[in-house]
Amino acid sequence: MKKRLTILAFLVTGLIVTGQAQIHVEGTPIALQENLKGEIPFFHPEKEAPGYRNGGDKEFPLYAGYIASFPERAQEPGIWIRAKNGKAVWRLGISVKSAGGLNVYFKNVNFSEGQQLFLYNPSKTTVLGAFTKINNGDNLATELIPGDSLIIELDSPQKTFVLPFTILDIGVSVLNMDRGERGFGDAGACEVLVNCPEGGSWQNEKRGVAKILVRDGSSLFWCTGSLVNNTKVDGTPYFLTANHCGENSSDADYSKWVFYFNYESTDCDFPVNEPLHQTLSGSTLIASANQSTSTGSDFKLLLLKNEVPKDYRPFYNGWNRSGEVSASGVTIHHPEGDLKMVSTYETQLVSTDYNSPEPNPEGQYWKVVWTKTESGFGVTEPGSSGSPLFDPSGYIIGLLSGGRASCGSPRQPDYYGKFSESWMSNGTADSLRLQPWLDPINSGLLTLRGVDFDSSGIMANFSADIVEISTGGQVRFYNNSSGNITSSQWYFPGGDPSGSELTDPLPVTYHNAGEYDVKLVVRSANSTDSLIRKKYIRVLPSITPNPSTTGKFKITFGSQVPEDLRVSVTDINGRDIQFFASPVNKSSFLLDLSTNSSGVYLVKIISKGETRVLKAVVSQ
Repeated sequence: MKKRLTILAFLVTGLIVTGQAQIHVEGTPIALQENLKGEIPFFHPEKEAPGYRNGGDKEFPLYAGYIASFPERAQEPGIWIRAKNGKAVWRLGISVKSAGGLNVYFKNVNFSEGQQLFLYNPSKTTVLGAFTKINNGDNLATELIPGDSLIIELDSPQKTFVLPFTILDIGVSVLNMDRGERGFGDAGACEVLVNCPEGGSWQNEKRGVAKILVRDGSSLFWCTGSLVNNTKVDGTPYFLTANHCGENSSDADYSKWVFYFNYESTDCDFPVNEPLHQTLSGSTLIASANQSTSTGSDFKLLLLKNEVPKDYRPFYNGWNRSGEVSASGVTIHHPEGDLKMVSTYETQLVSTDYNSPEPNPEGQYWKVVWTKTESGFGVTEPGSSGSPLFDPSGYIIGLLSGGRASCGSPRQPDYYGKFSESWMSNGTADSLRLQPWLDPINSGLLTLRGVDFDSSGIMANFSADIVEISTGGQVRFYNNSSGNITSSQWYFPGGDPSGSELTDPLPVTYHNAGEYDVKLVVRSANSTDSLIRKKYIRVLPSITPNPSTTGKFKITFGSQVPEDLRVSVTDINGRDIQFFASPVNKSSFLLDLSTNSSGVYLVKIISKGETRVLKAVVSQ
């Protein structure tokens, strides 16, 4: 089990301090620069933080804590003192017995020139700020500071009779009775950190994914979501998550949501110390599927209050609204409010109704079964709700609604509301659809690539017109890289040709069944970037003729038929079907379904632990 440890970051005046916070300016509290005298008064909300045991159901967001009231006059005991540098310093402490962490919600924020606001714990090991006039507005919400106490400090050129803010209330993170405080170190041991090898192909997409501290009335929850691109490609900070995350949140609540970006380990080892991250606060609800999971696709589209700063290195993820079935991909998420993780699927998604094992081509959800990989058996957990499901091209195709997968039951399915259903199938009003917001120019595009607006660097990125083909089929690749690129180098192991130096290469032919990586390296005058998409091209054995008027099919692998090959056939309803099979040559065999009636049959070909599904149509 992972253990929560003290946050360590960078050294300032002999103290260990973190500067992780939302939009702010660089600064150091005067309390860290001088040995200020005077006892700091503390306010103690009446309600103490309770222990809380989460039920573990992803259909509900992960409970993180509650809102403690802060009476309007409670900030009056804060004291002013004069610092050695001549500035005036106002301080007030807040303490909640047994709390796992605290954050503060401010209103009527109106800092003047030279005023700086900081929050820190009494040991000064965690510091947020400086918040200044760039944060002025109706609301300001901070991230959680670990522990049961914090100090609010205003540094001002001179003492003021009226503070430039009002403390609205306090967020209190509760302790998990099973594992301690929720968040850092609390995810299941099976999870895979996003910078493990499994995340190597998803380094662009991960930068759009963020953890959310959801405010819903008097409660706090953890969820996950993603920045998303729109057809204007203008950097509008749209953010996608699940509607059940804050389903009853008011407009005032949305204005106080906090978004944690880049909350991740730097490598494949769980860090000893909690890593730095960057946050934003405030959003507006734009559209959502107000129906329940029985009739809706459980999506929510937000508009962030502020543009995401360039130094956050945001990536606005692309999308695919075609509704085509994906055979492989990942989800990127924050299970239990912990660091960013990646979970992999290599089994074809199934269109279904929510929480239903039965296929339904008209269903609004994708059923996902996760795959064990070299670094673990990544699944999802409470806190992962709203996380994006990606297809092999890195496009969002769904958002997590719920499911039964866990580290204890990793092969149980999860269910993602289809992006294609959220596009315009939840109702006719703009507030119930994604289409008016993500395609404001009415382009009619089925897919839109993700984008990075950092013009100072280069970024390798590519897509394909198709990622699942039959033996002998061709794939056309598109270079979607950004920046001042001077050269490109493609690598197509298993393809013909096996490489190219063209910006957009000629079509690549794949002669043999299997799964193949694709790599692109791009260069500018000063830098190099590369992207590898593992098992990106999935080449299925060809099945001919299809449809067959005789019920007999030739299945060809291109190369030798695998020695461990196992074959099974079901009808469209999943019932096992009688068939006969016999070899034709070393690379193909004959499948005989002639004793069966006309219809569509699913042929499962299993080799080396991997299952490929072919569709055979009998039309006798």
